[in-house]
Amino acid sequence: MLKKQFICLAVALIVLFGLTEPAQTSAAAGKSFKIQYTHNKKRYSKKAIAARYQNKVIKTNMPGFIEGNTAMYSAYWIFGRCSSLGTKYTYSGKTKKITLKRGSNTITMKLNSRSAALNGKKFQLPAAPRSIRYVSKKKNYIMIPGEITAKKLGLNYSWNNSKLSGMISLKKTSSAGRPSSSASSSVMGSGAKITASSGNYSVRIRRPSGLSLSSVSAEDDYHNTRLRLIIKGNHKNHFASASNRTIKDTIAYSVSYSGGKTYIDLKTSSIKGFSVTQTSSYIYVKYAAPKDMFRRVVVVDAGHGGHDPGAVGSGYAEKNMTLKIVHEIKKQFDRNPDYKVYYTRLSDWYPSLSYRYRMANDTKADRFLSVHINSASSSVRGTETLYKTYKTYAQTVQDHALRGMGYAKNGGYDRKLKYRTDLAVLNGPKMTTALVEIGFISNQTEAQRIHSRTAEIGKYLYQALCQSF
Repeated sequence: MLKKQFICLAVALIVLFGLTEPAQTSAAAGKSFKIQYTHNKKRYSKKAIAARYQNKVIKTNMPGFIEGNTAMYSAYWIFGRCSSLGTKYTYSGKTKKITLKRGSNTITMKLNSRSAALNGKKFQLPAAPRSIRYVSKKKNYIMIPGEITAKKLGLNYSWNNSKLSGMISLKKTSSAGRPSSSASSSVMGSGAKITASSGNYSVRIRRPSGLSLSSVSAEDDYHNTRLRLIIKGNHKNHFASASNRTIKDTIAYSVSYSGGKTYIDLKTSSIKGFSVTQTSSYIYVKYAAPKDMFRRVVVVDAGHGGHDPGAVGSGYAEKNMTLKIVHEIKKQFDRNPDYKVYYTRLSDWYPSLSYRYRMANDTKADRFLSVHINSASSSVRGTETLYKTYKTYAQTVQDHALRGMGYAKNGGYDRKLKYRTDLAVLNGPKMTTALVEIGFISNQTEAQRIHSRTAEIGKYLYQALCQSF
């Protein structure tokens, strides 16, 4: 009897429930099935995908499918029936309004619109919610983009290509006995899947008495292949003493003092991923190859820089425009702990072409994106994305770049994808790559448009990189 109760409880945590209708197994992941979009009556054959909770398939009456590069799931079956996720779903057929709630978070969407809101603050969906008819069952279902919905509701979400599944889980909360929070978000590093601790560290540094957690921050100075710990006050003698540190892995350790701050530099032979945590007694640092430390690694390249202005026209220089766009991309990624992002430049200097693609290869990045502005005659206009392989990724970048510019896909400003085999930043990286040409600096109207929309362009390119996973 106890065993049977346990099984029922486990099923309750996995299967979406809430109505008396039992969940039936829909098309298995990878199997083809037919759907019809109710707004335009068009029919398509789709391959079924699944959603998993704690690695177990969530049983539904309607399989998920891919639209563009977005995993679409039944709002009712995935977010309406799983009480263990704490999500609630309602839909108004009269207003076409979709409402999803979890804790203090409320998402509102509208059928056939990419505009949505989280707690009243607007954001863009990667794909519009749709009413979809499952042809063989002769039933309609409201389908919504799964990843952004899960994350906006405070859930973990990742895509597992081998299982053709979106993996949903609860975010872990800190528990008693774990190290106290890091001194700043930069200390932890974004997207750390390995966390430094008393049982797993490369370097352990004893804290001086009375030093507060907030007095310690960190900078991942990957251009100089080092982690720099920054401590308020003059603690040079304490941190320089060999008795106050334990080093397990090969690393160059040095201490300096300047301008009211003590600096501890941990120098490595190549770019590493770092994780730092603190307790009341120690600072723990763990480092390893970026892909061993982080789940998703991205390299973003602002074209040109320094002595190389790139294209010049209409009172603008390409190197400045690309840098502004990349700064906005960074602003977005700094808020997202699911990614570790390296930037070839964040100031006005010139990294060589080989430096740019070597950074991507050395970090074994999953994605590489190079941002550029085009030039031709004054009448030429529009957005295009260059690629050598990975056309699907390039199309995702192109679609989002157009949105950033406020242009319509397949409109007069969509210059489509361009196949290129002569570019170092497409030939050199050994991963998924694309080079986006946002618009033409030689066209005064378009150059002014780019200049006024760098923030929007950066936000959409950030979304493209996230969606590409």
